[in-house]
Amino acid sequence: MLPVWCVTNSMAPRKWLSVFTVFLALAASGGLAAQVVSFTAQPQVSTGSKPDSLAVADVTGDGIPDVIVADGGTSTINVLRGLGNGFFQAFTTITTGQSPRAIAVGDFNRDGKLDLAVANFGSDTVSVLLGNGNGTFRQFATLEATGPSAIVVADFNGDGKLDLAVAATNSNQVAIFTGTGDGNFVPFSSAAVGGRAVSIVVADFNADGKLDLAVADSSSNAVAILLGNGNGTFQSARSFAAGALPAYLVAADFNGDGRMDLAVANANGFSDGTVTILQGLGNGSFQVLQTLGTGSNPSFLVAADFNLDGKLDLMVANTGSNSISLLLGIGNGNFQPQLDFAAGSAPSWMAVADLNGDGRADLMVADSDSNSLSVLINRTAAAVQPSIRSTVNAGSMQGGPVAPGELVAVFGTNIGPSTPASLQLDTSGQVATTLSQTQVFFDNVAAPLVFVSSGQVTAAVPFGVAGRASTQMTVINAGATSASATLSVSQSAPSVFTADASGSGAGAILNQDGTLNNSANPASVGSVVALFVTGAGATNPPSADGLLATGLATIANAVSVTIGGQAARVFYAGSAPGLIAGVEQINVQVPEGIGSGAAAIQVQIGAAVSQAGVTVSIE
Repeated sequence: MLPVWCVTNSMAPRKWLSVFTVFLALAASGGLAAQVVSFTAQPQVSTGSKPDSLAVADVTGDGIPDVIVADGGTSTINVLRGLGNGFFQAFTTITTGQSPRAIAVGDFNRDGKLDLAVANFGSDTVSVLLGNGNGTFRQFATLEATGPSAIVVADFNGDGKLDLAVAATNSNQVAIFTGTGDGNFVPFSSAAVGGRAVSIVVADFNADGKLDLAVADSSSNAVAILLGNGNGTFQSARSFAAGALPAYLVAADFNGDGRMDLAVANANGFSDGTVTILQGLGNGSFQVLQTLGTGSNPSFLVAADFNLDGKLDLMVANTGSNSISLLLGIGNGNFQPQLDFAAGSAPSWMAVADLNGDGRADLMVADSDSNSLSVLINRTAAAVQPSIRSTVNAGSMQGGPVAPGELVAVFGTNIGPSTPASLQLDTSGQVATTLSQTQVFFDNVAAPLVFVSSGQVTAAVPFGVAGRASTQMTVINAGATSASATLSVSQSAPSVFTADASGSGAGAILNQDGTLNNSANPASVGSVVALFVTGAGATNPPSADGLLATGLATIANAVSVTIGGQAARVFYAGSAPGLIAGVEQINVQVPEGIGSGAAAIQVQIGAAVSQAGVTVSIE
């Protein structure tokens, strides 16, 4: 059964109302179902009271990942020994300062054994615990910091010894402690940031070879960037807007340009939280690229390739809705809408590791209100790459250059969902660019989608391709991206829609009374008929991608029509109210002297002519 796109239109600018049905040739072609991101939940692992954070590392030295959990309610850390295949057993408990909030792992005394630094929010201290290499630790040093809630380990002064950077929430500062190489740390410098620093990451944001810091300032609704001087000191903070109440951030190159970007979880206090993607410009500056929806009160996020397509995804812990949200990365800095998975009570922290040795990113979630860890083993099948076979004009069903706004039909394998889906409107009332986890990009600009299936996708070429010689088109299905297809671009590439969507035969044309023209209902000589085209190119005023036309934007290029080989008078050529921008309506008068029967009709827009073989019935 062929999907039908039904729309209501008017024969502008005259006030004749009619119903216009366009059959888009959406052939039912076979295809592989898109892979589904899947996790298997292991039995939950018991912890102490209020597990607020965790770290994954092999602290027992047996080659299997272990888990270290900070229990805020009992002011302890628990070491859970990894048994392999994602299973763990309680191993040892160590007392820390009050309300431990974060754990950092590193070899602080250079003995080849992993050590721990624990940020104790309630006692204004950082505990340094030296590892014995067998999963046990010994108390070694205590550092002072005002309300420490996050901590990172790196060599900030270039002396080959690990240092600490601590987000001191209650003093609105980042405190730098330089390591002496024997497990001791010395207070060295501090840097002022915005209100309530709650998360910190380290990376080289300006590509100068010196480590920098990014800090989530919760009460400032911003991210502070501290550019490093390479000697353990930092420049004055540079502030960049994030969402409301940023709670956690990660740094990674999400768009593949070699520059570090940021993803920020915003615990905005509403039922639906957000994640802000900040694109790095390579000089220490950032700009908002995308804002994504999540569950309630997102407090944590991690970056990893969960669906095995070679692109980084994001997983977000939604403390307020007892869920985690997966945001599949497209590879250009944009992400698909959230996929939600159930979690334990108040998930507050996550860690990513390959827990069973199968090469997939597994997940551990600290459920702070259920005193347990959720272990989620990634069972996702390898992504099947979409394959583009051909791209044609959706009216003529013929190949050739594409024009701004043109509706194109893309044929291939695994390019969309196994269950077809048709046009939907987004929250702004425009045609959505994501439909059943499918997207089409032209030069990294998402195209409005009319129809998606495993074998065919129909999309509107963005108007922004105007003036280019060619455009690169890619299709994304459930996180897997096709190879790019290079399409030539022209000012116009007109085609006339036909009644059976074949691209030839009787046109999808309305008579003057608003009824569908056909051999049983022909148009009279001298009457006005309305035909519908795509590939007309630019309009005046300019049309917007995905807009359902309400005004009368006229076709910018010159328009002429012939019927039965004779020039037909054009009354109107422009947007078709109620239809997606890129489908235009042309009202023409049937010339005198046209014989009865099927008369050939062709449209010229600019230098390009529509397909041959389309007819209008004349009485």
